[in-house]
Amino acid sequence: MINSEGRLSPTWFCKPSDTWLIMNFHALAPMKYKRAVVIGFVHRIFRACSNWENFHESIERAKAILLKNQYPPRFSDKLIQDTITKLVLSENQCKVDEKLDDDPFLLFVQYRGKNSEKYASDIKRTGVPVKIVFTLRKLKTVTPSLKPPIEKALRSKVVYQFTCSRCEACYVGATSRHLQTRFKEHIQRKKGAVYKHLELCQVEGQSSDMVILCATQKGEVHLFTLEALFIRQLKPEINVKDEFKRRELIIKF
Repeated sequence: MINSEGRLSPTWFCKPSDTWLIMNFHALAPMKYKRAVVIGFVHRIFRACSNWENFHESIERAKAILLKNQYPPRFSDKLIQDTITKLVLSENQCKVDEKLDDDPFLLFVQYRGKNSEKYASDIKRTGVPVKIVFTLRKLKTVTPSLKPPIEKALRSKVVYQFTCSRCEACYVGATSRHLQTRFKEHIQRKKGAVYKHLELCQVEGQSSDMVILCATQKGEVHLFTLEALFIRQLKPEINVKDEFKRRELIIKF
């Protein structure tokens, strides 16, 4: 925001209520993530403020936000001071303590607290050209989904397998519509390979005889290519058409 003097005002950075959503200091996350929160604050303020008065005012507001999110002053103040020093001084005056390898191997490790940090520190001391990348476990992986599962009969864009209850011969197909709609077509149209086989075996087909092999949302070309791959793998006895052989049985993920 531009003030009356034609300069950037610090109000762009913090509203009067100081209601900023940032990572809490006691969150289960690597310590470098929390240091990045503090350093990021300083970098954004330094780039936006056009004078030291506005810079100082924004830094004080940033400290208030960090304090509300339980960042200890002894932790944040030193980081703020060091970051400002590196920003103000020239590159020749700054001492770079860490030297990163040109092409380190990336090792992804799920973060589990201080033990993970100790493991990364031990790896670093060995001198192996490996860079540890911590990954966080999302909340949705440990809590049940609030979205109710879709019934099998209402699933669409699926590759399915129909198995005869008498001779256990199978049929593999694909549909972009509801599975129950496709099942009714096999039974009610009184034509097609599935209907003829059921009539020959003198059994009634049930929707429970259908199993979903896979599903996709990438379009019909991807769907029917998956169908062709399953037909080539399972070699179903009821399938009589060789249309799948004309497809390029390669999928790029």
